[in-house]
Amino acid sequence: MSKTEPPDDDMHIDNDNDLEPRPPTPDPRLPTPDPRLPTPDPRPPTPEPRLPTPEPRLPTPEPRLPTPEPDHDIRFERRNRPIIDLEALAQSATMLKMQETMAFVLALKNASLEDEVVRMSDEAVARLRNPPRVLLEINNPGIRHSISMYLALEHASQEAYNRMRRSTMRNFAGAPSVDNVQSFYNVERLISTYTGVESIEHDMCSNSCLAFTGPYSALDDCPICGTSRWNQARLQASNGRTRVATQKFTTIPLGPQLQALYRHPDSARNMRYLYERTQQILAQIRATQTVPVISDIAMGWDYLGAVLDGDIKENDIVLMVSLDGAQLYEKKQSDCWMYIWIIINLSPDKRYRKIHVRPGGFIPGPNKPKNVDSFLFVGMHHLAAVQNEGLTVWDASRDATFISNLHLLFTTADGPGLVYWDGMVGHSGKNGCRMYCGILGRCKTRGTRYYPALLKPLDRCTHGSDHPSIDVTQIPLGGSDDYAENLRRLVTAPNQRQLDMRKTETGLTKPPLILGLSPSRCLGVPFCMTTDIMHLAGNLSDLLLALWRRTIDCGTSDDEDTWEWAVFRDDDTWTVHGLAVEAAGPYLPGSFDRKPRNIAEKLNTGYKTWEFQLYTFGLAPALLYNVLPEKYWIHHCQLVRAFQLMCQHQISSEDLQNAHALFCTWERDFELYYYQRKEDRIHFVRPCVHQTSHIVSETLRKGPPICYAQWTMERTIGNLGQEIRQPSNPYANLSQEGVRRCKVNTLLSVIPELDEHPKGLPDGSVDLGGGYALLRKRDKTSKRP
Repeated sequence: MSKTEPPDDDMHIDNDNDLEPRPPTPDPRLPTPDPRLPTPDPRPPTPEPRLPTPEPRLPTPEPRLPTPEPDHDIRFERRNRPIIDLEALAQSATMLKMQETMAFVLALKNASLEDEVVRMSDEAVARLRNPPRVLLEINNPGIRHSISMYLALEHASQEAYNRMRRSTMRNFAGAPSVDNVQSFYNVERLISTYTGVESIEHDMCSNSCLAFTGPYSALDDCPICGTSRWNQARLQASNGRTRVATQKFTTIPLGPQLQALYRHPDSARNMRYLYERTQQILAQIRATQTVPVISDIAMGWDYLGAVLDGDIKENDIVLMVSLDGAQLYEKKQSDCWMYIWIIINLSPDKRYRKIHVRPGGFIPGPNKPKNVDSFLFVGMHHLAAVQNEGLTVWDASRDATFISNLHLLFTTADGPGLVYWDGMVGHSGKNGCRMYCGILGRCKTRGTRYYPALLKPLDRCTHGSDHPSIDVTQIPLGGSDDYAENLRRLVTAPNQRQLDMRKTETGLTKPPLILGLSPSRCLGVPFCMTTDIMHLAGNLSDLLLALWRRTIDCGTSDDEDTWEWAVFRDDDTWTVHGLAVEAAGPYLPGSFDRKPRNIAEKLNTGYKTWEFQLYTFGLAPALLYNVLPEKYWIHHCQLVRAFQLMCQHQISSEDLQNAHALFCTWERDFELYYYQRKEDRIHFVRPCVHQTSHIVSETLRKGPPICYAQWTMERTIGNLGQEIRQPSNPYANLSQEGVRRCKVNTLLSVIPELDEHPKGLPDGSVDLGGGYALLRKRDKTSKRP
C-alpha cells in the first residue's frame, strides 16, 4: 500500500450475534449512555478553542409542495429528484458499454416475475402472489425436536446433527413421534417448505469478470477475458451436448422473506413500528413545526418527504441495501462481494440484529468483479418485479390481506463499493464527493488524482484546479441539480476519448443500475447515497496518524523538517505512545467491546476500525495533551467533539448546530494548519476531510448516521465467515450459509417461540436500571482449594 493511499476499507470487526450498530464513542472517562434514553452531554473538559468559528449555518433547501395527497399542515423540505427519460437516454447511447448498461436499466424498468432471469419455481411464484393465510403450527413432537436441534447446532457440523439424531432415536426408542425425528437433509427441506425461501443460481465467468445475465445471458464466452462459460471437460465428454457452467453465483429473493414477517401476530406488530412512529413524528411537527431530537431514519426529511408525497403508505415496506467486499482469509487472496437487506419498518433495537438482517446475494472470488451490475441485476430485478406487481401480504395480527409496495430508501457501501451503486467516479475524481455536491477537486501540476481542497493553493496552481477558494460554510447540499444533464452528456459520448473527458467533467462513469427502479418506489440517485461514519473514522485516523508519524508522502518542494505536527517522527516517542494506548485498555468499560491494542506494534497488522475509532475519538485527546503542539491539539479536540455528537443514537437540534460549527472550523483549519495552501501538500486533503462537511446536513435528511453506518454489514460478513467449514471451496460454502441464514431467520419470524437465545443477566449480577448492571465479583486468577 502506498503511503499516500487511504487504508483498505475492508476492516472487519469481531463476530457477534448482535448486529445492532456500534454505540457512540463517548469520552472514556464517562459511562456508556443507554441508546434507549436521551444521551447526556458528554463534553470533554477541553479548553475553549481560541480560533474564529464560522457561522454555523445549516443548509436549508427550498421547500417544495407535494403533489399527491398534500398535507397542508406541514411545509416539508425535499430535494427535487432528477427527471430522466430512460427510453430516450437508451436510444442516445452510441458506445457499446453504455448500450449494455442501459439494457440492464431498462430491464429493471420493465421487470416481471415471468422473466427468464427470475428462475424461481412455479410454486414459489404462486406462493409469492398468493401467500398462506394461516398461522404455521408444528404439532408433531418429532419434527419440532428436529428443528429445535437443527437451530441449536447452528455452529456445528452436519455430522454433529446426525449423531445427536441417532442418539435421540436410540435412547428414546418407542417414545411417541421418535420415528419422526428427521435427518439433516430432510429437516432442511422442511424448513424450506415452511418458509418458501429458495435460492436461485446464474452462470458467471470463472474469473469473476461478469455474470451471464441481461445482455450477456446468451453469450458462450466472457466478453472481457474470453474465458469459456462452460465446463470444457463436460462439454468435450458429451460431444458438445452437455453444457454445464464453470461457476455460478447465488441470489436469495427477498419477497417470500418479507411476507413471512407478517405471518405471526408478534412479528406483524413489529412491522407496524415505522408507520406508528411516523404518525407520532408528523403529529409533533404539526404541533411544534420542529423535530427537537433526531433518533431514527423516520425523522429524516428524505423519508418524511416520501411519506408526505404519498410515495410511502401505511402498509409499504421500506428497505435499505448494503454492499461490501470481504476478504475471507487474512493471508490469502479471497476477494468476495455480498449485499444484505435491512428492513427499516422494524424498530432500531430490532432491525440491525442478526435475526432480521437478510443476505441478498453473493459474488464469488477470488478476483474482483469487473461488471458488478451483471451480478446485482438478479436481486434488483426481483425487487423491481415485486415493485411493479405489488407484494401480497397476509397480516396475522389483523387477519387482513393487502398489497404492499417495496420502497428502496438508501443504498450504502464503503467508498470503493459506493461507485457500484451510484455510477460515480470515486473519491479520486475531480467531482468525487460521494454526496455529489458539485464541489470540484484540485490536482497537482502534471497530476491526475484530484483532492477536495476548498482553498486555492497560493504558490502555484495548474489549469483546471485554479477555481476560487470556497467557504466551507457555503458548501451546497448533496445531489447536484445538474445530475440529469450530466448523465445525458455521459451516455451520449461518441467515442472513448470523449467518454473519458466527460467522466472527469461530470464525475460520472455510467448510468446507475437502480435508475431502472420506479421513481415513486426509490429515493433515487444521488439522494439515496449516504455518509458512512464507520469507514470515515478509519480513514480520518489513518490520515492523522500518517501526518503525526510523518509517513505521508512529502512533495519535492516540501521539507519534512518544517512539519511541526509530526510528533511521532522518531521511533522512541511512537513506542512510548503505543504502550500508553495499551495501558489505557483496562480502564475502558467492557461495553466498549474490543479495546485498542498497542498501536505502535499492531497498526500494520490488522488494527480494526473499532480500535481506530476508540483511539482517535476516545483516547487521543488525553494521550496527545502536551504532546501535539497546542493549536493542533485544540484542532483535534474539535473533530473529536463533533464526531462524538454525531455518533449519538439521539441527536438534539443544539447538538446539530454545535457539530456543524465544529466540523466547519475543523475542515477550514485543517487546510490552514496542514495543507497551508501549498500545492505540494494538497494530497493531505483526502476525501474524508471533505466528507465531514456533509454529515450534519445529511443527518437532517436521513437521520442519525449510526442508523446507516456499515457496522451491520461488517458484522454480517464476520459471522457468516466464521461458518465456513470448507476452505477448499469457501465461496460456495459462504453462499450456502447465507441461504441457510435467510431460511432460519424467516422460520423464526413465522414461529418466534423457536428463538431460544440466552436472555437475562449473568448469574450473580444486579440490574441497576437504565441499561446498567453490576456484575458479580470474580478473581482475576484461578485459585487452588
